Amino acid sequence: MKRASIALLALVGLLVLSPIVGAVDAQQVGNETAGNASATDDSDLTLDDLTKTGPRQANSPPSVRMGQDQFFWVVYWPANNPFADPGSTDGGEYLPPGHTVGRNAVYLRTWTYGDQQETVHVAYWEKGQKTVQRGNTTTTVPIAKNVTHVTHDVTFERGRPTVKIPLRQHDEAVRVTMWIEGKEYARWANFGHKSIATTQSVDINSAGDYIASVIVDFLLIIVIGGFAVGWLCKKGLDIAGSGPGYGYLPWIIALSLGTGLGGLLFYEGVASLVVNAQYVVSLYVVGLFAIILLETYTSNVSKAVFFRPTLEHAESPTREGQNSYDIIDGEMDVEKIVRTEHGVAVVKSGLFPFLARVFGKSARLANVEQLRTRVPLKDDSKWDEMFVVDPESEKLLFYEPEHWTLDWPPLDRDHGGEWLAIVGAVALAVGSVHYGLASFWPVVTVTITGLLVWLATPVDGKAAVRPAPMHLRSAFGTMVQFAEDVDDAKHLEEVKDQLDRERVRKQRAIDEKVADHDRTLIEESYDPDGEVPAAIRNDDTDESVTDHRRDAANGSLASDGGDDDE
Repeated sequence: MKRASIALLALVGLLVLSPIVGAVDAQQVGNETAGNASATDDSDLTLDDLTKTGPRQANSPPSVRMGQDQFFWVVYWPANNPFADPGSTDGGEYLPPGHTVGRNAVYLRTWTYGDQQETVHVAYWEKGQKTVQRGNTTTTVPIAKNVTHVTHDVTFERGRPTVKIPLRQHDEAVRVTMWIEGKEYARWANFGHKSIATTQSVDINSAGDYIASVIVDFLLIIVIGGFAVGWLCKKGLDIAGSGPGYGYLPWIIALSLGTGLGGLLFYEGVASLVVNAQYVVSLYVVGLFAIILLETYTSNVSKAVFFRPTLEHAESPTREGQNSYDIIDGEMDVEKIVRTEHGVAVVKSGLFPFLARVFGKSARLANVEQLRTRVPLKDDSKWDEMFVVDPESEKLLFYEPEHWTLDWPPLDRDHGGEWLAIVGAVALAVGSVHYGLASFWPVVTVTITGLLVWLATPVDGKAAVRPAPMHLRSAFGTMVQFAEDVDDAKHLEEVKDQLDRERVRKQRAIDEKVADHDRTLIEESYDPDGEVPAAIRNDDTDESVTDHRRDAANGSLASDGGDDDE
């Protein structure tokens, strides 16, 4: 299956699931925080009753209500702080007018000289309208609808107590009116409530329920996803050779910033995502598996060092007085090389280049067969191979990474199915938002992401090396071989002279040993008086030694001796 087809199927699948997830989310209803509360549907409370609030003294905090002999105030802990300690004696913020509380509780404080029993009333309601007939005309008037009245019996202990007033679970925002029975001044009718998702109750009554919930919500996805990710990573590394190459630390930093900082700043939204889609946590763990595999394992990858010598004018080694070149320093770069069925390619770090390699695109070395100056290195070396680059080359390595472009497929018969599916997916997205089956921003995000993935096309990169001349290896190797005997020579003529002298010296030593050996075994037996001349004479020069050796090899030594006698 082609990459475009896979992306298209994923897009359609996500858009099909969006209305289903939206419908499920809309049906979720939390359980009530009961405590010692009793709740009734109270239609006797009118809009005027529910919007009436207590008096507030000038310059006092907004939630303070003061009577003749006692005053009360409401505090709360913001829901976007997961490290808060709600209900503690210190901390908490005054409840401002119009604020929507995210936690399922607010707290009352006061000063009292003894334990004090009070009944706190909490009414949840929504603002609606109704049509009434007034004479010959009809008009619309505001009313309070869906009113739920709850009472809590609480105790204010001596001193400065902090008393918790539970609030019911509300997945949608409602208005709240709260008052203390018998104290008309202690009324608060200017705040709302919408529970964050992590406050929803879970139906777990035993250890068995807990294990079953863990298996269904987390373990099953992690096991199946782990095997799937392992297979996909292996297939991807077999093709790409190497992963993104960022290492573990950048991934850890990115995940920490994305989840940790994002969770702190947008705690309510992240909490809703985690509760309404438990698989996100499991997929996070599966993603860690993928990172470990991609950043640990490689396939057919080696390290190559590219070396470019820097030349400078120097005295000629062939003839004194002429100019030549000498290697004064060099430039070196180390790259990863991957060998695949398509050839040899240069691999560099990056997520998008890695994805391009997965889909068969890479930065292949165009002239790899011409790199005769490649030198394999031993197994215990830091690198696997070395490439010697031409000193006149502008760059060590000419490289352009593999990348992605956005390319519309042609509108023809071959691509007609893709275009038809895209039109259907966009229509499904618009319909889901229009009829309220899914939220606007998630559908827009999925649609735009899917279209970008469908249009994205991988493109090959480029890599090339300008190699040094072919004879460089042999010339360098020859000079290294001769270096021990001619290390003090500055010119090639001196090298030749030193090599000739060394060759003659070695030959003289060999001939002397052979002559001594022959005289001992043969000449002394048949010529005890020493009348036969030796093969080597001590007064011979280097040239005569060579000529004498050549004549002896040709069998003319005896005749030369006869001529001397004459």
